Amino acid sequence: MSRRDLPDWLETNCRALDREIESGHFGHAPLIPGPAGSGKRALADWLAARLLCLAVEDGNPCGKCRACQLLASGTHPDFFRLALLEDKREILVDQVREFIGSLGLTPSIGQRRVGLIEPADLLNRNAANALLKTLEEPADEVWLILVADREDWLPATIRSRCQRRVVALPDPEVALDWLVRRHDGVDAGHCRLALELADGIPGLADQWLTDGGLERGLEIGRTLAAVLEGREIDPAWIEQWQQQPAESWRWLARYSRFWFDGLSGPVPEFLPGTHRPRGRAAAERLYKCWQAALEGYRLSASPVRHDWLLRTWLTEWRHLAHSG
Repeated sequence: MSRRDLPDWLETNCRALDREIESGHFGHAPLIPGPAGSGKRALADWLAARLLCLAVEDGNPCGKCRACQLLASGTHPDFFRLALLEDKREILVDQVREFIGSLGLTPSIGQRRVGLIEPADLLNRNAANALLKTLEEPADEVWLILVADREDWLPATIRSRCQRRVVALPDPEVALDWLVRRHDGVDAGHCRLALELADGIPGLADQWLTDGGLERGLEIGRTLAAVLEGREIDPAWIEQWQQQPAESWRWLARYSRFWFDGLSGPVPEFLPGTHRPRGRAAAERLYKCWQAALEGYRLSASPVRHDWLLRTWLTEWRHLAHSG
């Protein structure tokens, strides 16, 4: 993976990592934290390719050597990825033990072995403890790359043994330019709206523009505005939202927060409708809706009655129609 394939704002990160590798001062366990959608996963993939490439060109993996070709096809024998199992919500200790055992094998190509843990913040306690010895006493030519959305979820014992490489969100105009180039033919104002609703996270805005998530989110916003203006709750809304509970709950949390923030500051222009809740009671109810939506998102993969939770949430939201 070349730097040319990465978002523009990662260029500085790549150059800094390349300099450290070349100088021999690169730590064996880089930790790459940052918001989901900031590009840190792409940076981690680039770093793995840079470490394993056999013919680095101008600080970039060449993309042509045997190592690069095997890595691109997902069959490099010295690259190991540790991730969530399909039916689990955390990375387990047995996974870590198998992962560490693989890293201890003799390398097949070149001299290096690389392990990528993503999302590292979902290691359970026993799994994290099992990783400590490898972090404390790394083998020669072995690198562990950890990627985390929520760095604070990692135990301090893990964080203290890693070298942080933070991926910050880019300047909005840089992110907007990247989105416009990726979505040729999409109105720039539409891209700007996606970026604003995504709190400036370009990867999330890109995903919405690609899979229709933005339109689904805007429809949820229009629905909430209609309820604030007195419209009755339509059971069809709940039926539709429960089909994708994680996405729906995230949008409900997002809009609750936007309306809540509007109580003490300017109301974002993208919020639909004319009714604006006001007063202390509205603030308390909006905050309650926000927290309930976050809890719904937390439970989105659990076998709970999301139809019932969504109906309860909308009933609470409807009370806001009488405030302001």
